[in-house]
Amino acid sequence: MFKKLSIIFALCWSVAGATEFKPDASQQLALDSVLSLTPDMQQLQQALQRKPDDKQRLQLAQLYLSGARRPGFDDWFHQAEQLLNQVSDDSRQSLSYLLLQADIQQQQHQFTAALQTLSRVLAQQPQHIQASLTTARVHLALHQPDSAQQACGRLWQQDLFLFSVCSYEVAGRRGNWQQSYAALQQLWQRQQSLPAELDIWLRGILAEQAEQLGLIATAKQWLTPVLAQAPTSLWLKWADLSLALGQGEQVYQQLNALASDNALADSLLLRLARAERQLAKAPVFTEQLHQRMQLRLLRGDTEHAADLVHYFLHVSPDAASALHWAELNYQTAKEPDDEYLLQLSRHNVEQQSGVSE
Repeated sequence: MFKKLSIIFALCWSVAGATEFKPDASQQLALDSVLSLTPDMQQLQQALQRKPDDKQRLQLAQLYLSGARRPGFDDWFHQAEQLLNQVSDDSRQSLSYLLLQADIQQQQHQFTAALQTLSRVLAQQPQHIQASLTTARVHLALHQPDSAQQACGRLWQQDLFLFSVCSYEVAGRRGNWQQSYAALQQLWQRQQSLPAELDIWLRGILAEQAEQLGLIATAKQWLTPVLAQAPTSLWLKWADLSLALGQGEQVYQQLNALASDNALADSLLLRLARAERQLAKAPVFTEQLHQRMQLRLLRGDTEHAADLVHYFLHVSPDAASALHWAELNYQTAKEPDDEYLLQLSRHNVEQQSGVSE
């Protein structure tokens, strides 16, 4: 029934009478073993060394992109990008290439470019599942729920489950959090054995909707059982929820364990530094973060500006700088977290102005 997808996201039915459902979060959180090149990746690399081949380049790029979403492996996005740059002009017309290109573009917040690339896929296959879901995801990132719903609608005759989840997420983004959350809970409970990637995707949406309803502990419970297999984006959400609950020790322990295996991305290091500060520990990770943020500022690096907003809000307080980066970030990404960062930054500046008057 379900097809394995490298990118899956979500929209618009409403069900009245949402009640809080608390998922089982009793499972012990244990990190998976460190990612390394799989036998398939090694085999493809060896084959490419013997005889370059576009089909194998695209297959290897797909494997790199899948792994790059895990904590500590951000550099694999660059490996995938390098492989795509080596593909011939003829192969750049293929659906495989276009989907991988759109994936990288949306990862880099090049949303307009991603939509243009996806439109080329949909021109060839109007009901392509992955392209439809990714298109919906990009439109949600731009706060374009009507366009996202249109993308979800392409799934109606392809996969009713994916259409439903897609539609409920969009409905939530329209502000129908209570009804969408209730409907998604029912949908999740009816599934006996979801493939891992679909379960993680659905739990991520449920966590977002629970958080928007003020159910912070429940939102965290949705993520905890699958965190060991989850992408970096859900690790960040889990950490933010934990910090909001005053559970910095959990964040510190888990992210410290990740840091011992791999160099953490700035976004994860930020949460680790916040946990360090919440626990009043020696500022080891905070000092590392200061160095990285100063380097980004010197480079004028505006990619993923939300990191700098978090930094100036929570680690090195500077209300004016936080607002500057929040406004830049919101020009590109307009998801609930981005809007919250902008509102919080404005509030801090207003508070500071009131104190100084």
